[in-house]
Amino acid sequence: MDGVILFADNNVFSEGHENQLFNLFLQKKEFSVLPIDNLACLEATIKSASTFKACIIDWNFENTLIEDEDFVGIQHPERTPMSILKNHSLYTLVYIYSARELSNEDKKCLKKRYGKKIHFRIKGNNVDKEYKSIITDIQKFENNNPHLTIPFVWSQTINTATQKLFEDLENADRNWMKEFHKTVDNDGGDPASELIKIFNNALCESIIQSPVLRSNIDDYSDENDPVPAKDSAKVYQRLIYSQLPYETPIMTGELFKFSNNQFGILITPECEIGDKKDHQLEFLVFQRTNFEEYLNKNYAYGPNDNYDNLKEKTKERMKKIFNNDSLSVHILPVFPFSSRRYNEVACINFKTAFCIKNKKAYESKRMGYRLNSPYIHQLRQRYLAFFGKYGVPAIPDSLRVYNLK
Repeated sequence: MDGVILFADNNVFSEGHENQLFNLFLQKKEFSVLPIDNLACLEATIKSASTFKACIIDWNFENTLIEDEDFVGIQHPERTPMSILKNHSLYTLVYIYSARELSNEDKKCLKKRYGKKIHFRIKGNNVDKEYKSIITDIQKFENNNPHLTIPFVWSQTINTATQKLFEDLENADRNWMKEFHKTVDNDGGDPASELIKIFNNALCESIIQSPVLRSNIDDYSDENDPVPAKDSAKVYQRLIYSQLPYETPIMTGELFKFSNNQFGILITPECEIGDKKDHQLEFLVFQRTNFEEYLNKNYAYGPNDNYDNLKEKTKERMKKIFNNDSLSVHILPVFPFSSRRYNEVACINFKTAFCIKNKKAYESKRMGYRLNSPYIHQLRQRYLAFFGKYGVPAIPDSLRVYNLK
């Protein structure tokens, strides 16, 4: 076993049970252990790192700021173990270590957020027995959740690649961010968005080249039961679309809801969105009912028909819809027309989809979602290709046959 365990307890450095348990982790050296003795440091550590094997948190943390003598003893109820676990995402085993039982309400809340990744333990008196039990629990958790190995290695790869990339850029030009910001700003683009994109592209190349990560992915096999279709749909909706914070500037690929049945995807390049004097933006607009109408027209498949009753050839033809083989139509699965629905499809007809709308008038129609790369690039490329098509003279049958022989 290897990795880092975060041991967060305000008594970790004081004489007593918690300190003895911490020292056992140090002596045994099965894991590296990082001690945290106040909630401010715990929150800062969670924000700064993401590759913990486990996070052991004292539920009865005394919330005092001890780093400044003027504030010793002052309670800060807004920062508690519960608030930290609710407001931050921890993709690891969370071990609640408590002197007393949590309330059923707190347990229910934490289980809903962390599922099987959270354990609850009451502090005991036998340190050796407790240490062995915790180690055993961590080992069982790893054995029962082999899928967590890749995210763990992935996070380590990102951390290492990020440090290396920043070092390379700094060695080239310590003011590279300032120079890039100025260049994009002069071109009328959004410097923050463009800077993040270009850095992420470079970071992505470094991650793809990681032999350790590639090896773990290649060796991974999961022999569990097949994934339910709805769960798979949830995964792909998260990969195809991103939820946007309210304060995020309007970006290419953002989704808009103009009415209960009319939706749109912004295709204006980001360098023009904030620079347009007339604030007119280009959208591909479609109706929520377009896909249902498309199936009915092309496959005589209506809302009351049962897919399982179709002929196999028809099923195969219909499944190919999602390959986007039709030149004039673009299909986007698991479109977030509404929350918690994962089987709705956006169908964009290039012949009628293009529309120009006023930015100011429709800014309030933002859905809070964006079509991710490379899907937005594919959509824009296919739309441009549709209107850029050029016909050529047909060739005679004799020539067709001759080339087939």
